[in-house]
Amino acid sequence: MVIRKQHTKGQSLVEYGLVLALIAIVAILVVKAVGTKTTSVFDNTQQQISANNVPSTAPTAASS
Repeated sequence: MVIRKQHTKGQSLVEYGLVLALIAIVAILVVKAVGTKTTSVFDNTQQQISANNVPSTAPTAASS
């Protein structure tokens, strides 16, 4: 009777690769969602400031 060792190193490597790919996909989706929401908040804030005629606080050449 011959007993063979199972080679699981290749299988483990593939599993780690799949987990890494899944984590990367989730991270990309989260960053895109947060980025879109953040952009929306800044756009709304800018529109409200413009609508209320709030003067700009950007530095001018004379004040620097």
